[in-house]
Amino acid sequence: MFTNGSKYLIGVTGFSAVVLVVYIALVDGAVGGAVALASIMLAVGLLAGLALFNRDGDVEVGDTAAPANAEPIGSSLWPLVTTVGIVVMGVGLITHEIVFLLGLSALVAGFVEWVIQGWSETASSDRKFNASVRGRLIHPLEFPVLAAIGAAVVVVPFSRIMLAVSKTTGAIVFILVGCIVLVGGIVFALRPNLKKTIVVGLCAAGAVGIVAGGIAGASAGKRDQLVEANEEDHFAHKECGEEKSKYFDFNSEAKVSMRSNPTATIEFVGGKLQARELGLDSPTSKITIQKSSNTSIIFRNQTEGEYRLTLHYGEKKVQEGVVEELHTCTQMIEEGEEQLLTFRIDKSSIASKKPYTFSVPGVEDQSIEVFVP
Repeated sequence: MFTNGSKYLIGVTGFSAVVLVVYIALVDGAVGGAVALASIMLAVGLLAGLALFNRDGDVEVGDTAAPANAEPIGSSLWPLVTTVGIVVMGVGLITHEIVFLLGLSALVAGFVEWVIQGWSETASSDRKFNASVRGRLIHPLEFPVLAAIGAAVVVVPFSRIMLAVSKTTGAIVFILVGCIVLVGGIVFALRPNLKKTIVVGLCAAGAVGIVAGGIAGASAGKRDQLVEANEEDHFAHKECGEEKSKYFDFNSEAKVSMRSNPTATIEFVGGKLQARELGLDSPTSKITIQKSSNTSIIFRNQTEGEYRLTLHYGEKKVQEGVVEELHTCTQMIEEGEEQLLTFRIDKSSIASKKPYTFSVPGVEDQSIEVFVP
């Protein structure tokens, strides 16, 4: 009574109905998820009805249109992949959007492959010709996707391993894996007649080993230095005080390699701060900056010791009763070195309660006033 295709679709319809009921019972007020599950159930139920109506497109016994030498059509894995994709999409609606996207990808891939396989198997009575027709149509799409999946299977677990081990161990692991891959490539090149099963077995063993290592690395988590850096946000903020920062001032640039139209040059000479605007020879204690445009300033340290230049350009209201001071700075540089400070000011200095100034942290009574019209 029921055809093979309709059995799959009826099963998915029933499963969708169960998931819909459980979702409504456990999740309060989530109308969007319930609508999506109901839509899936109705759509798959419609496909089940169509499959029952046309009997999966099978030719009935005794039909004169059936060729006498037609070979039986083989089984297909794609209906199962499509079903799994639909189920995973339903789970993703309840759990996480990534799970939903994975299920959607499996659904689209399984459905496309299923349709193309069904079309190619009826192209002729020659199974080899049908396979070649399918290959010409779908291989240009399959091979890049499979290559991307294979690269992800290698890259993602390997990255988890490198994040879990120390820097020294990571370098050793990287060298060893590279040597193994190089030796394997040399062996395969020198022995082209090597059995295919051996080659596939070695590649599969390597992939399983990398995936297992990635799972172990992900379970162990990141090494302590990276965990500390994430918690303290070392690499995402500038420390503009008079003390040297362990992370922000590490490997500070000493020279300006590309002077892309600087607006002015600020020099710290003998403990005094002075500015020279573009086109003016005499030093000044006040410079003008255009509002809402990227501006570059060259800072030169001509005083013994390590200093940085800090720009203070007003305040920003974060929330009710909380105000954040806006500032940016260069790295700390030694005497005779210079750095480029690039910034953007979107608010006029007239509208600010506090004046905009350039200063050197730790040095009193030395500043350059900034005027933003």
